[in-house]
Amino acid sequence: MKSAKQKTPKKEVEFLKNLPSEIVIEILSRLPLRTIGICRRVRKSWRDLIQTLDFANFYLPRSVSGLVTCFDFDSYHVFAFEDELDLEDPDRNYDSLTSFDCSGLGLSICDLRGSVNGLLFMHPLSSISSDYYICNPITREYIKFPYEQRLLEEDFKGTVNYGFGVSNVSGQYKVVKIVHVRKSICHVYTLGTGKWRRIACGARLGRNDYSNGAFINGCLHWFLQDYESSGLISCFDLETETFSTFSHPPLLWRRHSPNLVALGDCLCICDNTDDEIDFWVMKEYGNEKSWTKQFVIRKDYGHCYGEQPRGTVYPIKLFKDGHVLMTWQRDYSWFYDMFYYSNKTKITQKNRKLMTRVASPMQAMLYTPSFLSLKTFPRENVTKFFWFR
Repeated sequence: MKSAKQKTPKKEVEFLKNLPSEIVIEILSRLPLRTIGICRRVRKSWRDLIQTLDFANFYLPRSVSGLVTCFDFDSYHVFAFEDELDLEDPDRNYDSLTSFDCSGLGLSICDLRGSVNGLLFMHPLSSISSDYYICNPITREYIKFPYEQRLLEEDFKGTVNYGFGVSNVSGQYKVVKIVHVRKSICHVYTLGTGKWRRIACGARLGRNDYSNGAFINGCLHWFLQDYESSGLISCFDLETETFSTFSHPPLLWRRHSPNLVALGDCLCICDNTDDEIDFWVMKEYGNEKSWTKQFVIRKDYGHCYGEQPRGTVYPIKLFKDGHVLMTWQRDYSWFYDMFYYSNKTKITQKNRKLMTRVASPMQAMLYTPSFLSLKTFPRENVTKFFWFR
């Protein structure tokens, strides 16, 4: 056996250096997240390889999604969790990966608008800031890109819909901003190009003001809002940059607004009615006849511990056994609570482990950690940050 002071034989070093990149990617992409982080420090060539799009494409399908939370539009926390959910012992299912504050990085306070393959899309709340941000908390990088008011060609006082996703064909990451003045105006920013482009837009989008597009299957989705298109969902293909529509199930548009999200591998509508929360799932993407009411959460006090959700319900993750992690809006404000729904007991209760701040505005999204470097995208000014809490 080698002593601790013995060096690795030269032949072994040469063997590691000469391994084809395809084999190195295949091996490293099967390792746990923290082990990959250690491997980045072993060899410079491994570090460079781990930060590429090729590695991300191998690693991401094998990884388990985690969670990102944002409090006070400033404090971000990233968690990894196991795929199984145990309501009796939720503490063991969560592993804090990292956290950072926008103020500590000198950024404007932001709300969270999208999360795709380890990249966060953050929107400034300050009226004097026109910068948007893409951030990877794992590689500790961010880029900012401005949206110029002149793109609208007139003063803007309408509503906005956002979207962030990646094309299934070209692999291009794109930010979509749709504003509603007298008509809908759509602009697209492709990471790596350094500029916004105007795209022909269809009918008026967004039943909820400032809603985010549900990203699934290489497309972004919003409810249509114009009077001629009620009952339809608008779909924006990120590869062809074209809009299309399909129908959603016959919902009861009552006092509470429904929410359109990606839940697992399916497009999902969460319909918060007076007595229950209905989860409609499109079992076969694009097939209007495949809409199915997958499950219902009762809101009476025998099944729901805590305040009744009176605003929008945001399902975040559907676990293997049908358990659901979600946030509930308080009275149409920026304040949310986080809840578990147990498919076994049919009971919903608060998750206090992830609520690091109670009386604060809060957002939460699914987040899949990735080592994809923002330097992969040309023509972007990438800033590296080292300040973490």
